[in-house]
Amino acid sequence: MNHDYDEPMFINVATCRDACSKEQTEAEIKEIIFNQPFAVLATQGEGQPYTSLISYAASTDLQHLVFATPVQTRKYSQIIKNKRVSLLIDNRSQQPESINLIRAITVTGQARPLENEEEVEQWARLLLNKHSYLAKFVNSNTSGLILIKVVRYFYVRRFQEVYQWIPQSHS
Repeated sequence: MNHDYDEPMFINVATCRDACSKEQTEAEIKEIIFNQPFAVLATQGEGQPYTSLISYAASTDLQHLVFATPVQTRKYSQIIKNKRVSLLIDNRSQQPESINLIRAITVTGQARPLENEEEVEQWARLLLNKHSYLAKFVNSNTSGLILIKVVRYFYVRRFQEVYQWIPQSHS
């Protein structure tokens, strides 16, 4: 098998024709997003990036992701000051034998703490459907829910194929 790792290939699924399909890319992204339990969240503060491991859930249209965090954390205070975030979600634990089988997604978006009671209930329900063991944590008065409005997904497969996919509003 030939492994050429020097030339990455960037594919914008909004403009590609025969080599890819929006539907296939969306399906592969959904498979990873809905099946992986954790993500690495990147925030920014004091001139430095900061990463945190989080449990998350996604809306069915992939336009939003939600997670819970104690309100007295660095990530919470950094999101208050700078709403731009990024997440890394991958399947590397399922592919220990070959880097060519690992698929990864970088999600970029804008985050905000949820304050409206109806929104909190709606998104907490989604998060707890995926992570029921977090019920006490999510319902604690020292925790808050953060909603991420997704701007775009960068999906990497076969080590070097990078696809950009933007979820479309269904409203």
